[in-house]
Amino acid sequence: GYRSYLDGVRRKLLSLGFEEMKGSLVETEFWNMDALFMPQFHSARDIHDAYYIKTPRQARTTEEPYYSQVGRAHEDGGDTGSRGWRYPFDPDRSRRLILRTQGTALSARTLAAGPHIPGKYFAIARCFRPDDVDATHAADFIQVEGIVLGHSITFRSLLGLLKLFALEIAQAKDVRYVPDYFPFTEPSVELQAKHPTRGWIELGGAGLFRPELTRPLGVDVPVIAWGLGVDRMAMVALGIDDIRHLFSADLDFVRNEK
Repeated sequence: GYRSYLDGVRRKLLSLGFEEMKGSLVETEFWNMDALFMPQFHSARDIHDAYYIKTPRQARTTEEPYYSQVGRAHEDGGDTGSRGWRYPFDPDRSRRLILRTQGTALSARTLAAGPHIPGKYFAIARCFRPDDVDATHAADFIQVEGIVLGHSITFRSLLGLLKLFALEIAQAKDVRYVPDYFPFTEPSVELQAKHPTRGWIELGGAGLFRPELTRPLGVDVPVIAWGLGVDRMAMVALGIDDIRHLFSADLDFVRNEK
């Protein structure tokens, strides 16, 4: 059922020429948040919005030169042309270990590792956030994360890709774009699809990475990025009206669903 759907998503992205990104479920605050230009006072760093590792509490080392370059971007913009967030960056906090809250952490690591230019990358990433479980929310979820970088990449390129994903992966007949905000993209957009019984549901967010993110990681070309909830895309594609059914222990349900 759901596993075969995910395998199909992977095959489609590989056939489109994307390279797959992989990484650990346990991540540092640095790659999960700092490298994404999320300030250390951001609400997403609250204990109620991320699962923090109790033992060990921190990574042993900092990965230079990225820690220093990202820290300068936070404090005063560094050489990005920005004023930064105007606060004293704490590199010690960057080493805190958490369960990955977003697939964008993999994109940050890929940018720092010297990606191909032009290049296309994706990940099917399991992520974790404390959340009240209901028909469209779960405490762990799977994101289809992706980035495309190159000299000719624009926001229009992103909108075209998002529509392709909604049609091909979510098999959605009706899609729309809604303005959104993220600390690490500008402009930003939310992709929504119309579910047959639940109406318009959010599939995920996307945008053009800000230079405060890309330049400290050594990338000087435009980068478009998206993080789409593949669980919700599967709800639309498979005609399921409750996200919990994707992980059902009811064998009759699993056998009989398409």
